[in-house]
Amino acid sequence: MRMPLSAPEDDPWSARYWPRETAGFERLVFFCDAVFAIALTLVAVEIGTPEAEDPNSAASLWTAITAKGPALVAYALAFFWVAVYWKANHRFTTTLRRISSRYVSVTLAYLAVIALLPFTASTLGEYSGNPVAVAMFAAFVAGASSLEIVLILVAQRDDLYLNPMSGAQLRYRAWGAATPIPGFLLSIPVAFASPVAGVLCWFIGSMFFGWVLGRWLPEPVEDDRDGSLRTPGREADS
Repeated sequence: MRMPLSAPEDDPWSARYWPRETAGFERLVFFCDAVFAIALTLVAVEIGTPEAEDPNSAASLWTAITAKGPALVAYALAFFWVAVYWKANHRFTTTLRRISSRYVSVTLAYLAVIALLPFTASTLGEYSGNPVAVAMFAAFVAGASSLEIVLILVAQRDDLYLNPMSGAQLRYRAWGAATPIPGFLLSIPVAFASPVAGVLCWFIGSMFFGWVLGRWLPEPVEDDRDGSLRTPGREADS
């Protein structure tokens, strides 16, 4: 006969938190990595093999390869952004001492957006001059970044961090995750005037808001003298 569980939180059916190095924590990490890997694989499979009219003709094969240009552009876009989000997710996970049921729910929504990034990238590669394709890709990237912010805030609210964040650190992390959002959201109306200008908004906006973040909200660092947090450059300005 099995012994009863010692406490309600030991019951896997009612558990709300899963510490690091437990099956619940590790399974979420593995699931996230699997979704990212599958997202990259699917867009690579979509490229397919070039079909030359004359298998022995270099010119014919080159024509078939160049015809794959939109698919290759879609792969490059999808790979870049999925890799950016995987790297951010990987680093973020290392800061956690446990996960909560609320964190798992938000992660599932986040992965749902990530899994569709290859579809939006493929659509953009095939219809690069169509403003709807530009707007759809921009909306999904902005959505993924927005959910990153939610994950940061949920981790703070549920006390999931290995080292609790100060208010300054939380603001820095949240604003850092938000860096791509303004440029991508701005690109949506711009794309209907000019799809090329809409795409340019992604890069110009991300670089500009990244510069603003680094200039006006630098990362707080620990002061070796007393262990308090300070903002680099503020002492010199004062």
